[in-house]
Amino acid sequence: MIRLLTHFLWIFLLSFSLVSANAVAQEPSVIDLQEDSKWIPEIIQRLDFFVDTTNTLDIKKVASAAFQEKFRQISDPHIVYENIADFIWIRMTVANHQQNDHYSWYFESWGYDLDEITFFSPQGDKGYFPMKAGYDYPFGDRDILHKNFNYFLNIRPGETKTYYIKIRRSYPLTFSFHLRTNDEFITHSLNEYFFLGLYYGILLLILTLHLYLVVKLKKNLYLFSSILIFSSIWFSLGRDGLGFQYLWPSVPSINTITNFSSLTELFVIISTLLFSYFFVKKYKENPKLRSLTLAAIAIMVGMFLNQNYGLVMDAIPYMIISFLILLVPFTVGLRSLLSIGRFSLSYTLAYVCLFLIIAHSYTRAFALFNDPILNWYFVHPVIIVEMVLFSLSILNQIKYLQEEYKKANLEKTTALEEKNRVTYEMNNKLHQKVKERTEEIENMASDLAQKNVTLQTTNLKLEELNTQISNINQYLKENNDKLRNNVEEITKDMALMKGFEFEDFKKVFPDKETCLKFLSELKWQQKFICKKCGYNKSTESRNHGRRCKNCNYYESPTADTLFHKLKFPIEKAFYILYLSNRKDVELTLNELSGILDLRRETCWAFKNKIALAMDKVGHNKELSGWETLALVHLE
Repeated sequence: MIRLLTHFLWIFLLSFSLVSANAVAQEPSVIDLQEDSKWIPEIIQRLDFFVDTTNTLDIKKVASAAFQEKFRQISDPHIVYENIADFIWIRMTVANHQQNDHYSWYFESWGYDLDEITFFSPQGDKGYFPMKAGYDYPFGDRDILHKNFNYFLNIRPGETKTYYIKIRRSYPLTFSFHLRTNDEFITHSLNEYFFLGLYYGILLLILTLHLYLVVKLKKNLYLFSSILIFSSIWFSLGRDGLGFQYLWPSVPSINTITNFSSLTELFVIISTLLFSYFFVKKYKENPKLRSLTLAAIAIMVGMFLNQNYGLVMDAIPYMIISFLILLVPFTVGLRSLLSIGRFSLSYTLAYVCLFLIIAHSYTRAFALFNDPILNWYFVHPVIIVEMVLFSLSILNQIKYLQEEYKKANLEKTTALEEKNRVTYEMNNKLHQKVKERTEEIENMASDLAQKNVTLQTTNLKLEELNTQISNINQYLKENNDKLRNNVEEITKDMALMKGFEFEDFKKVFPDKETCLKFLSELKWQQKFICKKCGYNKSTESRNHGRRCKNCNYYESPTADTLFHKLKFPIEKAFYILYLSNRKDVELTLNELSGILDLRRETCWAFKNKIALAMDKVGHNKELSGWETLALVHLE
């Protein structure tokens, strides 16, 4: 009985040891390529791994039969959270059950920001062929020049091969491995690059708009909005790998700056804070907001330096503190906008997008989505939405400032109209006084004439005296005629000097035809001399020009005058010249631009031309005589 129990105990122990051995010796995971398969996504949990804590193992040791039992099946997309400084060996066994040998299969590691990855492809009796690449090596070292790590499997139908991958990383990233056929790989790459091209194209268009505003308006707001867009582009280039592929392929050290040190994220935050401050400042000055903005920038820079050169803070607390720091100036700025009734929905939503971008930048520590591709590219549309919303808030602000400018111009116009009204009344009074003085002189002349007749009829004997009186009468008559002519000239000058309101001036020079006629009479009031042949006879042609009867040379009224090659209506130029000669009128360029409906630069250029003409002829400003400047030729 005891012997039977002993045999039973040995059988039980042997069975238990065999079960334990089977539990330890794990069969390798196998990826089956079925007949209709073209893409096998997320194969990470169908692979095996081993952590090399010594960092000394080579492929010969790892691929040996005795070493295979040390591999364990991967159960998490991170593989392991710890052992950041150690190499991870991954074993991938692929069985090709397809009959069609037309397809070629590729392995893709979507986590492109690996410090180092070496793919070992079996070469039969020759061992394994290594292909090394990574973020610490030049981009040209890759076997396939793609932003992700891609390797040709070289597996024929009916074959089963085992591949090994050696990986070194700098943070516990989420691994995303795929198997694709050649046509699926090409289609996927083209689509990925196409949508990334659209993304950067949209951002570059928005950046171009903001740079135009910087050059055109020269305001700090648009400068920092441009820096914000540029920082977002740099942030994206560092995260999707296109910057390494196209901008700094031979300088892998830049990858550390753009992707791991959070420098690009710091630039995005600082530029957003400065943009937010100047955006609110455009509506309302707030010294408290300025102090809070500078304090937030200083704290973020201090946290950045501590994170990279001091005590490293965990991702979640760092993100929460960043949110709180940004929330304080944003809340104060939003209250300032609400206090003046200028709440901006686009500006508020853009700030929400910024919080999402900051949260996304910590997806190394946690994932927003289960799909790693969606989790990684989620930030791109958010950035576009943020830039569009910030741009809309700027455009709304520009519209608001234009309305305020129009309101201010309306007030200035009202004041100017009142000033014109007073001037018009004063001119009317002056005209009435001149009229009364003229009538008084005419009455005096009439009285003298009557007295002269009386003297002639009553004193015939004094013929000599009568002759003298007749001469005096004749003299007075000539003076009266001159005076009457002077009165007419004064009346015309008064019309020209009626005021500096453009509508009143247009009553004297209503259109181009009148201006050209006046300029023609002024130019050739003495006589015509042909500039080509010197002949002195001409015929008046169209637009009041003169055509030489000898050589048929045509000269326009504006030739060799201040209005030569004029680019805007001549009647407006007459008004500018008229105002430039007056001492009692001083209009700013903005007021003159508004009255004449001309660009400010156009008014300035012509006034400068008038000043040059005055300097050339030594002209002294008087209330009359402005038309003499019209004949000054500057070219």
